Amino acid sequence: MGFFSNYGKVTMDKIKNSVIEGLVSFDPEGATEAEIKEMDQKLEEVSIQAAKARQTMLKEKDEADKMVALYNQRVEAAEILNQKIAAETDPAKKASIEKSLALLIENVEKMSADVDKEKQEAAEAEEMFKYLEQITQDAAKKLKAAKSQYSQAMREMQRAKIQEQMASEKATAAKTAAGLGTDNFNVALKAMKHITDDASAKAEAAKLRSDLLKPETLEEDEHVASALREVKGEVQPTSLAERLSALKKK
Repeated sequence: MGFFSNYGKVTMDKIKNSVIEGLVSFDPEGATEAEIKEMDQKLEEVSIQAAKARQTMLKEKDEADKMVALYNQRVEAAEILNQKIAAETDPAKKASIEKSLALLIENVEKMSADVDKEKQEAAEAEEMFKYLEQITQDAAKKLKAAKSQYSQAMREMQRAKIQEQMASEKATAAKTAAGLGTDNFNVALKAMKHITDDASAKAEAAKLRSDLLKPETLEEDEHVASALREVKGEVQPTSLAERLSALKKK
């Protein structure tokens, strides 16, 4: 039965640790705050215990002090009675004082055990208080250190986020300056070039088609055109004699 009980406890501890680790990974800030809050609650609990232990210690110490004071008073009274017995000459009075001294000593002897008990209880109460006081001080130090570490971690996390954001902005600015901020511009240029090339090809094809379909005229024939110019007298003189003859006609 003990094996299964211990096995179940170990298994539950593992599951608990896994759940805690998962929560910490998902929300480290919230998990840390929860842990600090739990430490704060434990500190409050142990502080209350220490305060109660201090009250108990003071009560036990007061009782022990009163008991010791009463014990010492009675021992001192017994000393006084003993001195009176030694100084008394009247047998009757001496016998009466001796009787009182015997009663007082018997009472003090019984008180001795009570005094030891009260002293022991006071010592134990003081020991318990010091123990809880030390635990309280240790818990307070741990909580203070945890809060300091948490604040430091938060500052570092915020600084890391700022640095990450600045690095991202610098990278974006560098890409933009290099013309690599986005691929849309390159895509647009390619589309424009494609449209231009396509329009040029279509224009060239239209011109070629127009040239092929255009009807030929006589003036386009080189020899016919030359003969017609001669008939119209549009032939330009080329030799010196022809040029001189042309001048005489005017």
